[in-house]
Amino acid sequence: MSTFTLSTTQKNKPLLLSKGFSYTIDKTTNDKTYWKCEDARKLKCKGRVHTNNINTILLHENDSHNHNGSAVSTEIRLFEEKVRDRAMNYNEATQTVIDNCLVNLSDNAIARLPNFKHVKRTIQNRRGQNGLPKIPHDKTFDQIPDQLSTTKRNTVFLRYDSGSGNDRIIIFSSTEQLQLLENGEELLVDGTFKVSPSIFYQLYAMHVVYRNAVLPVVFALLPNKTEQTYRRLINKLSELCPSWNPKSIMMDFEKAVMNAFAEKFITTTNQSTISGCFFHLQQSIQRKVQELGLKTNYEQDPVFAHHVNKIAALAFLPLNDVGQGFDDLFNSLPPILHPLLNYFEDTYVGRHRPQGRSNPLFKIELWNMHQRTTDLLMRTNNSAEAWHRRLSSVTQCQHPTLWLFINNLKTEEHYIYCQLIKLNAGEKIQPNKKYLKYSVRLRNLIQHPLPSILQQLDGLAHNL
Repeated sequence: MSTFTLSTTQKNKPLLLSKGFSYTIDKTTNDKTYWKCEDARKLKCKGRVHTNNINTILLHENDSHNHNGSAVSTEIRLFEEKVRDRAMNYNEATQTVIDNCLVNLSDNAIARLPNFKHVKRTIQNRRGQNGLPKIPHDKTFDQIPDQLSTTKRNTVFLRYDSGSGNDRIIIFSSTEQLQLLENGEELLVDGTFKVSPSIFYQLYAMHVVYRNAVLPVVFALLPNKTEQTYRRLINKLSELCPSWNPKSIMMDFEKAVMNAFAEKFITTTNQSTISGCFFHLQQSIQRKVQELGLKTNYEQDPVFAHHVNKIAALAFLPLNDVGQGFDDLFNSLPPILHPLLNYFEDTYVGRHRPQGRSNPLFKIELWNMHQRTTDLLMRTNNSAEAWHRRLSSVTQCQHPTLWLFINNLKTEEHYIYCQLIKLNAGEKIQPNKKYLKYSVRLRNLIQHPLPSILQQLDGLAHNL
């Protein structure tokens, strides 16, 4: 059975392309879709194909056409569909749309394309048919259109738009998501850049742990990553959720966002716990290993790699033992690792001074995982980063147009809503078996430590 390609007509109707022929839907049944040759009426053509109802398998194909097929016509059809798609979904100039769609087109197809003036008119008309304003090219556009301000269920989705200007902030969250945010005790926050519309610096997402699942609850488009911007975001969310007071907040090692959250949630009357992501701590160690030219040592020498893992294992010691643990490691590890240890001391532990240790860039409390592991709390933001990858796969391009981005966000919000329904109906989230295995082992070592700090670090490092 031959292969086929699904496309659409200019009126956005389904079109099936196979062996140089084009087919439109004739009828559907419970298990099949019947397609007829596009020239069935004009030329009385009897060409037919049948597919299953999800259009993944060609079940039947006859060769009763009374005219010849054209591979070039198929190429042109696919070119036209690509033009319509890019016109709607990409923030490109009209000529750029055409240039990108011409790639990989055969000379024969190019020769038979319509005049480019007509193609440009198609692009402009297509962009005017979706009922949306012109795609914004900067943050000074007027407002988010009404059809993009609500969820798929026609409930409020756009929660805040600071208005036209270079410091513009836009926040999306459904009613259900805001309830989860306000009641959630464990919060994970993370920013992503590639999936953000080009006119904004980043998409900043917040997630809560609900019934052992990590659910996105806030999507914020931010103009930069300054402390002031994060403070504005947090203050606005506090207005939307007056009782918002998470017990635990996990994030990347970024001073600006850590300071903004600490200002709001670590006060004399409130003591939320702010933690850096352990995965990012490990990443910072690995980056330094590469910077020091030790990547080959790490990859090819198991003993060397285990020594490096002992440094990361400091995160699982009790707070009061970290300083001594670091000193013991420094005195026991080979000199080749001293530059790496010096970096870790400056960044995460603090240098010895007559009156104690100096302040590191990130205090020990921010990266220590001892209590989080004991309480079986999240140690990494990997679930949040996995969601960013999911959104990227849905968007299928980097830096989409603002309208395409919001439309995809609406689709994603509805998926999250469906997840929430299933969780509330009793569906159980199965934990990652490997993660759970090492979590149990780490917790066991924490609850029943080995005799010396160096022995404890050695045992912990086997689980990293």
